[in-house]
Amino acid sequence: MRVLVLYVDRDGDLKAQGFETPVVGRDEVLRLAIRYILANPDDSDANAIFAAVKIYDKLSAEYGPENINVAVVSGSPDPAVADVVVVRELETVLSLFDADVVYFVSDGPSDEAAVPAIQAKRPVMSVYRVVVKQARGVEETVTLFRYYLSKAVKEPEYRRYTVGIPALLAFITLLGATFNMEIIRYILNIILLFFAFFIMLYGFGIYDFLREVLKRYEITFIITLVAMFVIVLYLFSLFIGESWIPYYLLLAASILPYVSYITEAYFLTKRVKFGGIIAGGLTFSFFYFLFPLILNPRKGLVEILTAVGEFLAFVFAVVLAVYIARSIRK
Repeated sequence: MRVLVLYVDRDGDLKAQGFETPVVGRDEVLRLAIRYILANPDDSDANAIFAAVKIYDKLSAEYGPENINVAVVSGSPDPAVADVVVVRELETVLSLFDADVVYFVSDGPSDEAAVPAIQAKRPVMSVYRVVVKQARGVEETVTLFRYYLSKAVKEPEYRRYTVGIPALLAFITLLGATFNMEIIRYILNIILLFFAFFIMLYGFGIYDFLREVLKRYEITFIITLVAMFVIVLYLFSLFIGESWIPYYLLLAASILPYVSYITEAYFLTKRVKFGGIIAGGLTFSFFYFLFPLILNPRKGLVEILTAVGEFLAFVFAVVLAVYIARSIRK
């Protein structure tokens, strides 16, 4: 197996400093690292290039220098074409050393965004991120903080998030306070609640699953996010004792994602997703028959058994209808 240890400078810092890429071979890469760190001693790119050389040495000692090589490629500060430039330079490297797999080296998440583009040419066997250790003194910490703060405020890629969005939220808040408009504060609270809800999905890993759904069913993804937000908001309103969301919205939110999934899947595949019908019927019947029991647990035994019976009967009817529909379709 032939392995290419590849450092990717996706945002084109090397080219901005006047260094030509791609660079192939241990000696050439090491020479590039020395020249770059002399010009930019506080930049993490140089450390990552040195790390690529170190990884090359380890792999070369174990598998033989004829099976291992190291290279540096650089992209562009324009995110729209950065991956295209990286792939073009990778093709040049592969013409000199036809590797089977790539050992990807980076100095942060921004460079790792090029991994899918690299995988379009060769499989990526491993990703190694170089984390530069910093001095712990207060003065060095302040200097580092000022550097990244300046980077976050001045660079357009980050400025829209670090300056634009907070300024927009502050503007809406001050506008509502200035003109005493409750509706503006209400809208702002809803927006903040939605962002908090989205961050919660991301933190618990639910977003990763929904992102896979988004790749195939874009409309269903959006409807599912909104529906989950409505359900969480309804439960929160019950928790604080203010039922300001109608119950029928909860029922609609419980069934709309399945309706969207079945409809969108049919237009894409020309097949009916019967599993989605059963899952939608099960979810809807739970919220329609059983959820009121959870909200009011003091109901009598007869009412509880009736609700459970109606729930089971509804689910059975949906399953039976699906079975009949599948039989007819065959």
